[in-house]
Amino acid sequence: MTEFSSSSSSFLYLAALTLLLLEQFPADAFSVKTKRVKQTTCSPRAAAPSAVETTYTPTIHEHKKRPLLRNFGRKIQKRIVNSKSGAHRYGMEGAYTSDEIFPCLDMQSNVGGKKDSNDHDDGIFSSRREIRDAFNESSGTSNKSSNDDDTSGIHGRSSGSGCCIIRLNGEDAASIRGLTDYANDFFEKVDNEDTSRGSVKDVGVFRIDQFVYAGFDENVNDEGRMQMLDTRILPGSTCNNDQDHTLIPLEVGELVGETSLNDAHKGINTLMDIGCQITSAVLSMQSDSANKLIDDGTRIEEGDSQSMIGSDVSNSYHRLIRYINSEPSTDEDTAAFNSHVDSSFLTLIPMPKLPGLEIWSPCLKNGKDGQNGQWVRPIKPDYYDVEDDFAYVIAMAGEFLQLTSNGKVPTCIHRVLPPMPGRISAPLFLRPRRNDDALLDVGLDLGQPYNKDGLYYEPGLLDECDSMNLWSVHGILANEK
Repeated sequence: MTEFSSSSSSFLYLAALTLLLLEQFPADAFSVKTKRVKQTTCSPRAAAPSAVETTYTPTIHEHKKRPLLRNFGRKIQKRIVNSKSGAHRYGMEGAYTSDEIFPCLDMQSNVGGKKDSNDHDDGIFSSRREIRDAFNESSGTSNKSSNDDDTSGIHGRSSGSGCCIIRLNGEDAASIRGLTDYANDFFEKVDNEDTSRGSVKDVGVFRIDQFVYAGFDENVNDEGRMQMLDTRILPGSTCNNDQDHTLIPLEVGELVGETSLNDAHKGINTLMDIGCQITSAVLSMQSDSANKLIDDGTRIEEGDSQSMIGSDVSNSYHRLIRYINSEPSTDEDTAAFNSHVDSSFLTLIPMPKLPGLEIWSPCLKNGKDGQNGQWVRPIKPDYYDVEDDFAYVIAMAGEFLQLTSNGKVPTCIHRVLPPMPGRISAPLFLRPRRNDDALLDVGLDLGQPYNKDGLYYEPGLLDECDSMNLWSVHGILANEK
């Protein structure tokens, strides 16, 4: 999907794109940081750049009040509030464990067309059915004997958290390690960046479209606790040419250099592809529907380079976070990110070496309201060799996956407690496309749209969202937070 090239034609192409972007955005957008929103009880302590705007301007597709959709958002917020009183029992006797709660899936990307469908038939990689079962809540698969020790479900004593661990090997594993190397390289170089000329720090955070931002914030919320870089993809002029895709801000490539930037692109490509596979499998979605609705950083129709401005920049994005000046704690009041959910289909995170991320895992009893359960740290499965050559990715379901699965997949409630200083995380947020043609056709796009057995099923909700621009859901839900 994205690849850096140092040829003269690519240089001229990037120069032309820079001029186009400068025409699209105000001159000061590249040097003035946006103000972050204030902390509320139900939103993360650190506001994501995409959450800067808290009010939503309805589009032509949003002339209805969407009461069921708004109620959907309120119920998610209620679960988030309830999770805050949940137990933190990591390492204690009888505590939920990562191996018990989070299924591990073996997957392979199709980057470069290397996937062999026979591998799935032979059981080498997880099937679409196995992927779907791993993300679906499992309250209906247990005898639910009202005993909290019941472990007959796929998620053990939990009804399901919306989180799985993905195991990658070979080229895919190498690409994830390369993405981690790029993250370390970026922060090392930004610390020593020459700011006498154009730099990543000078760019700051700039607005591309409503709820769409990119750039670097060296002091999120002015708290001295974390630094954050958001990058997005500007696709080339053709649908299938990976060579002329560009990572924004352009200054990132200038800072880290060709080798590190190529590592970033390869890793992002792998995460994008794995995320699209998971989303398609969970929703029993055909390829045409997936291409229409899931933003994988590619164009879905041909176009000349003159049209490649703000509206073509990817809605999905990659983020680098470095935590600084923090003291490890299990108290949510000191969390780097309080309990929250992501506005995505999936969030995919190369498993960091240092802990910090915790997933809310509701128990089989009262799982729907999230009033009982435990916070669990996703870690590398201990039944694999410690010296294995695999890479592990944490995959968390977002609001859009719960919505489009008709309540079968719970959106993953998670938080980041104060980690050890220097912890770096590199999540990718896989989101719906935001172009006007990305309209949800419930009957055509979703393989099993009218199942009513999901724990979070809401009667009439998908009917209310039919023919709706799927990304516009984000703005409606943002008003409920």
